[in-house]
Amino acid sequence: MKKLFIYISLITLVVSCSKEYSSDEYGGYEMLTDYMLKEYEQGAALRQISKTGEFQGSSPDTSVLNWIFEAHDVENGGLTQNVEVFLSYNGSFSGSASTSEILYETIDRSAMYEGEVGLPRFDMSLTMNEALAAMNLSSFSGGDIINVRFQLNLTNGESYSRSSVTGSMTGPYFRSPFLYPLIIGCLLPTGEVEAVPGTYIISATDSYEDGWSTGESVQVTVDGKVYRFGSSAPDPWSGSVANLGNAFDDGASYTWTFEMPAGAQKMTWAWHSGYYDDEVGFTITHVNTEDKSQSVVSYGIYPMGTATSPGDVGALSGMSLCY
Repeated sequence: MKKLFIYISLITLVVSCSKEYSSDEYGGYEMLTDYMLKEYEQGAALRQISKTGEFQGSSPDTSVLNWIFEAHDVENGGLTQNVEVFLSYNGSFSGSASTSEILYETIDRSAMYEGEVGLPRFDMSLTMNEALAAMNLSSFSGGDIINVRFQLNLTNGESYSRSSVTGSMTGPYFRSPFLYPLIIGCLLPTGEVEAVPGTYIISATDSYEDGWSTGESVQVTVDGKVYRFGSSAPDPWSGSVANLGNAFDDGASYTWTFEMPAGAQKMTWAWHSGYYDDEVGFTITHVNTEDKSQSVVSYGIYPMGTATSPGDVGALSGMSLCY
């Protein structure tokens, strides 16, 4: 009797579980799994195989983005008709005008090639200048965004783009957001660059709290004229001293303000190395003519820029300045 009771209980449990998932809300299907297999729409995706490059405002001629994509559909690429590429510009960072989306390019299925797993792939390259020209933009600002949106169109009339994205599409396998907001970077080349008008604030620190030592200074060369910010002690290598008045001879911190000369064409920011570079640090902040400020570069770890020994003068690297 005990065994019979257990068998009856198990049958009741199974029937109850089955009935729990049997409902009109599943369109008359017996089980939830049947409903999912029959009724859930199978879509398509652009799998990002690789993405390299960046847009930098200081080098629009050589700034380029490169992608490799792989088209996925329910017929292993058999439904893929083409991929459309759209561009738009978001100038909210600088206050520049934004643009409406335009169709930049259409990549047909015939232009794709078979990838490693037999699915259609295509390569896409876009230079910053090509994108700007396509949107009829003659100027730009660092920090603004060029949006690149891809749309996968199928032969059955269905299309998939940013609005189709679910969590799995942006995961490590597909990496398929369809939309790429490309921020125009503000990285300056190391060495001589175009002079940027405005005020530069050099904030210096010394961990030993006795000011900067002999030779240690930030310097900027503007159209051949050198301005130095550091100790008043004569430089034993060149005999010069820091100019623009005040010098950082004592204490833990000091600040200079430098106004870029009117009409300046070229500038080079550099570090003049001294005897105790491992004690120093500094930050350069730029304030533009509209009173907007941004950090240009910050150093607190030796060596400073490309100067590695006392007496060296090395251009600062890693400077970022949005125009």
